[in-house]
Amino acid sequence: MKKYDNRPVEISVTRKGAANAFIQHLHSKKVKIKNITHLENEIKFEIARKDLSIVRASRKKYELKVKIRYLQVSRIFQKNSWTVIGLLLLISIPIICSQIVWKISVEAETPEMRVAVEEVIEEKLALKGPIFKHQVKSDFEIRQTIMEEIRDLSWVHILKNGSSMTIAPQLAPITDNKDNISNKKNHLVAAKSGVITHFEISSGERRVSPNTTVYEGDTLVSGVITVGDKSIVVGAEGEVYADYWLETEFTIPRTVKFISASNREWTFDFKINNEKEQGKSFQKVDLPEWLSRFIEIKRTQKYIAVTEEITEEQIESFILPLLHEKILKSLPPKTVIKKENILHVTFDDDKVKGKVLFLVNENIARNYPIDQGD
Repeated sequence: MKKYDNRPVEISVTRKGAANAFIQHLHSKKVKIKNITHLENEIKFEIARKDLSIVRASRKKYELKVKIRYLQVSRIFQKNSWTVIGLLLLISIPIICSQIVWKISVEAETPEMRVAVEEVIEEKLALKGPIFKHQVKSDFEIRQTIMEEIRDLSWVHILKNGSSMTIAPQLAPITDNKDNISNKKNHLVAAKSGVITHFEISSGERRVSPNTTVYEGDTLVSGVITVGDKSIVVGAEGEVYADYWLETEFTIPRTVKFISASNREWTFDFKINNEKEQGKSFQKVDLPEWLSRFIEIKRTQKYIAVTEEITEEQIESFILPLLHEKILKSLPPKTVIKKENILHVTFDDDKVKGKVLFLVNENIARNYPIDQGD
């Protein structure tokens, strides 16, 4: 930055015959000379500090005695355009960087699940850092897209910390659907009304097409297939998904205390008196058997307790995700909530009441014995 240093320097030259030639030489070198003063024994003038090297080189040529006096002490911030540009960059760069999500990571229970979620967020959501925050879809859209593509999930936690985002999918608990297990051959009929979206069947013959409205009791997949002039009983097996609207009312306290997932961290613990591990850790380091009797290294999920008073601005950011997760837990695995409409919300002194309409995509198929209808 020396060549842009315009701080003033006073030059004093002994008044001899070569002094004028020295000054003319500086002019020829395009040195800007200001405030030139002719005294009895010397000539004084001002130049920019960046031109000092020219003055030092030229005085030897003209054999003049030159005195240099710095008129402005060295300071961090100088009154010039480069200082202004530097300050603007110093302020603007952090502001611009804060508007970017630099890192998007996935934390899953298995490597296979992590890879599957990463493919969804890259291909379906175009989430790949760095990306501007205004280009990132809402948490609801991210969660719904992932859960629609990966039906084995019960919830997707989205943790944001500064310019990083962590997506943590949660697998649905493995449940046995006893109502749908039978040794007999069955049809698949609609357990409730809805609009068919897609099929996941391993046997049977479809009786309805996607985007068709069906009603409770309608046959979705027949367990009897026709081959030529013969009817063969094979039994229908699989899942049939349909969209339907689910209306729910809620009443929650105005002030709520909830547990929020924060971050995951590694912990190092000593085992005392052969104490068994309490709870299930997220990830654990396999140690030699003799060493694992005394210590354990594991990665655990940390949670924080937060108390908040609900406001109207928090309907979409707090109330809807809370209802969303509560309803999903009450519905069968692989169910997805695609959309919600807030019908009305009222705020009392200590309660929040309202009604919400959810668009649910669920497996509506149930077994119906063939011998009862054929």
